[in-house]
Amino acid sequence: MPPVVLSGDLVASRAYGAGKAARVLSEVVNEVNARFSKTLLVPLDVIQGDAFQGVAAAGPDALSLVFRLQGGLVVRSAGRLKSRFGLGLGAIDQALAGVADPSLLTGPAFVAAAEALARARKEKRQIVLQSGRAALDAAAGGTFGLIEFAWKRWSAEVWRRALRYDELGSIKKLAGELGVSYQAVHKQLHARGVLNVREALEGLGRLLEEVG
Repeated sequence: MPPVVLSGDLVASRAYGAGKAARVLSEVVNEVNARFSKTLLVPLDVIQGDAFQGVAAAGPDALSLVFRLQGGLVVRSAGRLKSRFGLGLGAIDQALAGVADPSLLTGPAFVAAAEALARARKEKRQIVLQSGRAALDAAAGGTFGLIEFAWKRWSAEVWRRALRYDELGSIKKLAGELGVSYQAVHKQLHARGVLNVREALEGLGRLLEEVG
């Protein structure tokens, strides 16, 4: 299974307040590192307060990590913060065992992630993959474009329910927690595209896993 380098930075952190944004990012990164400790080959590290980088095994969990990080930022900032992601698929020059600081690493995957993040900034995208495979990058671009279309229409409350559904894995359990009907929760998740986004991320993650 190939590694994928995840590089990212905050959007609109100055308007939110640089210090406050840095604290929110640090909290969310810590939560993601704990939740995805088996997926992360090198834990995410916060850089200069408003950026982050890490290395994950390519697959569905790597994209679930992106989902959790984006959602955590939105929920904790009441919808005022989000992030851009540059994903680079490829080789890494060094052995990863025991490495805790991604800034010590080099290789084509890091170059690809940096170029993908630069494209995300230029094109005002939220997620860009650069893998060196034209067909895969095109498929990822289209999939991420549709996902971003849905995300831009999610309020902090929709994100909160999407994240909790991701944790529980059951609409019935989520409905029970919220004290509403199964039908009401399913209708909202379906109408906002939450179920489709999860399916798209899972499918693209499987593709990343296979092509590596």
